[in-house]
Amino acid sequence: MIELLKINEIEKVREELKNIGVDDIAVDLMDKKGICYAVKVFNCKFYHANILKQEALSVGIDAAVQKDVITAKKEITDCLILGDVKRIKKLAGKLKLQNFEFLREVGKRIEEALGGLIESDFIFEFKGKRFNLKNDYLIMGILNVTPDSFSDGGKFNSVDAALRRTEEMLKEGADIVDVGGESTRPGSDFVNLDEELKRVVPVVEAIKKRFGSDVILSVDTYKSKVAEEVLSLGADIINDISGLGFDKKLLDVLSGSDCGIVEMHIKGTPKNMQKNPVYEHLIAEINEKFDKILGKLKNAGIDEKRVVLDPGIGFGKNFEGNLKILNNIESFKIFGRPILVGTSRKSFIGAILNIENPKDRLFGTIASNVAALLKGASIFRVHDVREHKEALKVAKSIMDESF
Repeated sequence: MIELLKINEIEKVREELKNIGVDDIAVDLMDKKGICYAVKVFNCKFYHANILKQEALSVGIDAAVQKDVITAKKEITDCLILGDVKRIKKLAGKLKLQNFEFLREVGKRIEEALGGLIESDFIFEFKGKRFNLKNDYLIMGILNVTPDSFSDGGKFNSVDAALRRTEEMLKEGADIVDVGGESTRPGSDFVNLDEELKRVVPVVEAIKKRFGSDVILSVDTYKSKVAEEVLSLGADIINDISGLGFDKKLLDVLSGSDCGIVEMHIKGTPKNMQKNPVYEHLIAEINEKFDKILGKLKNAGIDEKRVVLDPGIGFGKNFEGNLKILNNIESFKIFGRPILVGTSRKSFIGAILNIENPKDRLFGTIASNVAALLKGASIFRVHDVREHKEALKVAKSIMDESF
């Protein structure tokens, strides 16, 4: 009798080793051999590729290259490294000693990526709050105080309505309430500063006055002045769709606070982002942007534990791109940061199900978020809190084989 295992976490490997009585010292030696990855390296020159392949073979794994690279008939190739974590890390160490800067950089990138993915605890820490999201998740309830959001515009854009909805979401199990004063639906125009302040500030003030520390309050804004105002009123998180790209002063506001930070990938602006967005390597390009964002935050003295990354479903991505992102959430975890996804009621779900009205896309949204949980997402930004609280709890129980 045999059993085939597909294990994606070091903890699961260690559990299996211990279950059969392996010595603790041997567990430490073998655990990283139980997790295998494929690492894709883009645009290698033929001599880089040949060295990479030779070094991979020397540590007991392989690197696939274009068939004509060995004879230099093909001068540029992508490489696919295949192996277990322990040997890939050993390869990375050898590449870092090479004379070619390209290979040294590849070694460094591989080492950092595996370290972020395998060794990080995925801590989200801000304003005295601390969440370990390595094996847990949070639900962020959406509170749009706008007249024109794609799904619920005009429904909660009074203080009283916003307070009622906040209370309702907290009772349903929301861990975070995310207030937004500007619609960023495809094709939307920027809202001017005064109008956004007029929409958001009274709501934030009222929510914090009513619920105090019982609510973790996020504000969806990229404007430095709005962020400054709401943080002074007690907001806990700034959710920036622009990836620090729309207001250069926002970084100064964030560095002067201890708030949580969500940074999202977007291509273009809400006005033009869905006009034929094109990528050569979608996942890698998003990660390149994340790397630059994290670099800016680090240079500003901001602790990375305050930061969550959002790959930006529907923000400059086409239908296939959205699906690819959700199917590859783990690829964004190479920075050791929790990943937030926002699929709620979005058009790609409507396209799959042939449902035009966003309010009728609940079941599709739940399916997308359960899939994202299975793939490694940690924070779920949703309109429908109770339904997701139940669905994600069941999914997590299945994943953990316990409750």
